[in-house]
Amino acid sequence: MSLLKAIIFDLDGTLVDSARDLRDAVNILLVQEGLRQIDLGEVKSMIGDGAPKLVERAIAATGGDLSRLPTLVTRFLEIYEANASRHTEAYPGVADTLAGLRALGLPLGVVTNKPFGATIDILEALGLRTYFDAVIGGDTLPERKPHPAPILAALKQLGVAPEAALMIGDNYHDVQAARAAGVRTFAVTYGYSHKPHAELGADRLIDTMSELLPIVANTAAA
Repeated sequence: MSLLKAIIFDLDGTLVDSARDLRDAVNILLVQEGLRQIDLGEVKSMIGDGAPKLVERAIAATGGDLSRLPTLVTRFLEIYEANASRHTEAYPGVADTLAGLRALGLPLGVVTNKPFGATIDILEALGLRTYFDAVIGGDTLPERKPHPAPILAALKQLGVAPEAALMIGDNYHDVQAARAAGVRTFAVTYGYSHKPHAELGADRLIDTMSELLPIVANTAAA
């Protein structure tokens, strides 16, 4: 892995497990709408493409009225952003890995389809905000992953060319966005992938975040 000068991370399913807080917020909305609640497995299958798509999938799965989707998304965000970090946790090895990467002198970024405000709240609550020089949320730009624009915006902030960067994600939209931006990509085999990991098209799969640091350190030493 030559010329690595920056690493960009997805958030949900890659750095943090946010499914419980997302499920709780969705279920409050569904109860308000007189609809059935969804379980953790269901919400995990709906995560990854931003809040509007999550709400759309939840309303569709429970037989709700999709014609009111914009209003429902607004209400969901009010519910979720009030408690975005109550149960959300960093995956094992994340903090140590980020610290190790920064010790190697690598600038780091987050590119997520989660709203920027909730992203910052979560990173700060988990003590991770200090590691990142660029944070792009799902509402930072008109485009979201799998569009390459958010990754390119983060790279511009980091001052790094696409060919010198690496994207770490857990889902198809991470890999597609990285490919479209001309960035190499690894996929974690945990998280909320909507298809088998081997079919994501990543350059490499890693089973834990802790595997990343020695890969990068060995490359830097080569």
